[in-house]
Amino acid sequence: MKRLSTRLTIALLAISVAGPAMAQMFYMTIDRNMRSSKLIGMTVYNDRNEKIGVIDDVMLPAAGGEVMVVLSVGGFLGIGEKLVKVPLSHVRFVGDKSMMSGPDGGKAALGAMPKYSYGFGGGGG
Repeated sequence: MKRLSTRLTIALLAISVAGPAMAQMFYMTIDRNMRSSKLIGMTVYNDRNEKIGVIDDVMLPAAGGEVMVVLSVGGFLGIGEKLVKVPLSHVRFVGDKSMMSGPDGGKAALGAMPKYSYGFGGGGG
């Protein structure tokens, strides 16, 4: 019985240590690159752990420059949401969560940002 208890304790300890690393692996490759396909749909939280939006898309500038993310913010149950565009550098990834802090991370600040439109009539707003 003691042997089973020891094995169970070791297994639970291994899971608790590996859990955050395994959660992070779904968007991070072994060579430390982020998979944009796994970022899309990810919920973004602020410093108070409140949901502030969802990543709708990742924008790669054709002429070089800063990578941007389009966030779906505001609204309730899918009604009244709008798209805003922010630099990916304003979003940090902690374990399996994406977080925004500072002035951009506030619900009011995101709500006051200009509405983003993809401008080609396909997908998004």
